[in-house]
Amino acid sequence: MIKYDTFYIQCPKCGAWLEGHLVKSEMVNKSILYSDGKTLNDNYITEPQKIIACPSCSHWFWVEEYKEPVVTYKKPDVPYYNWNHWRFFGIHFNSVEGRLALVEHYKQCLQAIDNDKDKELYVRRLMWWAYNDLVRNNYQMHLNYLFSGKMSFNVWRKNRKKQKLGRIMFKKLHDEYVDNMKALLVLVKGRYTPDDEEYEASILEIIELYREMGEYEEAQKILDTIPRRTHYIAHIEKEVKKRHDFVFLVAG
Repeated sequence: MIKYDTFYIQCPKCGAWLEGHLVKSEMVNKSILYSDGKTLNDNYITEPQKIIACPSCSHWFWVEEYKEPVVTYKKPDVPYYNWNHWRFFGIHFNSVEGRLALVEHYKQCLQAIDNDKDKELYVRRLMWWAYNDLVRNNYQMHLNYLFSGKMSFNVWRKNRKKQKLGRIMFKKLHDEYVDNMKALLVLVKGRYTPDDEEYEASILEIIELYREMGEYEEAQKILDTIPRRTHYIAHIEKEVKKRHDFVFLVAG
């Protein structure tokens, strides 16, 4: 069972209270890593949401860190919105329609960040993940996944239908998906230096962006400069050599 730390945050415009949760890392039982860097813990996204649309007045506001005085762990003595009302804008991910709605919300976010490059990088990275969510679990469509016993036939068949629809929509939106990756690539290249803690991770992100854009030669050039071979690097190089451009499951 997932355990949370519950916090409360107040809309700076209308004063409405919102309840949220932060997963206790020590209670995480299973992590899943995808090639675009998205990580799920117990099938649950643990990364705090920095941009919030108030469910009461629709005001957009930014939260850099979930700590006092911005948030409080004291329960307010007035009614409040629960997490599902505002987390990822109230969207549920169990349908292709919900995943498409999340992409649209991130497009709106880009209009609300006032040309702040760090915020743009954050939003474009989440939008990249949201596009990939349309095809993220395509491996579950294959017969060997059914025969693994992880899904019943009826669940697998319904899931396969949803995955097929996701692929259709992904193909339809492919041009804007690539445009977002190109913009994200410029931001990542301009943001990190060898002195940053995130530098090594940014190199892997750049390789993956090139691969998903179909620029396999550029991805391989950077791979050739990395002397250390991890499980992730070996896996991504294999996909580059195969000239595959879909996001894939690395571990989990």
